Amino acid sequence: MVHRNRLFAAIPAMLLAAALQLCAQETREQETAALDAVTRWKIVNTAIFAILVGWFLWKYAPRFFNARSADIQKAIKDATGLKLEADYRYSEVDRKMASLGEEVNRLREQARVEWEREHERLRHEAEMEIEHIHHNVANEIEAFRLEGSQQLRQHTARLSLELAERRLRDRFAAGEPADLLQNFIHLVEKGKN
Repeated sequence: MVHRNRLFAAIPAMLLAAALQLCAQETREQETAALDAVTRWKIVNTAIFAILVGWFLWKYAPRFFNARSADIQKAIKDATGLKLEADYRYSEVDRKMASLGEEVNRLREQARVEWEREHERLRHEAEMEIEHIHHNVANEIEAFRLEGSQQLRQHTARLSLELAERRLRDRFAAGEPADLLQNFIHLVEKGKN
């Protein structure tokens, strides 16, 4: 900061010295000629301008450069923070890439376990469904057997009745009703004893 102030204070002096040296060079080249009034005013104007520029720089440049320096420092801090964050993300990516093979193996193992679990569940459901179907089929077969047995009994009873009826008709038609009546009476008497 102190060096800048000295630098800014030295700038007008250097400009003045440069202007004087230009004046001296012109004087040496034109030793014989007299300086006219216009040249003197040019030198005075240049010196005044150099002094004003030096004063302006001495007055306002430190604030400008300090603000600019603060902005640069802030940008450096922000860039450092961004770099650290990028480095952290990069290291995280590297860590994840290093463990990618393990992660793939873990996912494969997890998928295999889930596949086996699902296979076992489906197999169990299929066995339960097959058992349910077997039970229903067995019940239906038993129902059909009972129904067939009942129909067979009914059919047998109907045929027996028809046969008995036909035999009775045949006996009555043959004229043996007296024997039948005697057999009937005999059966009834036997039933009483």
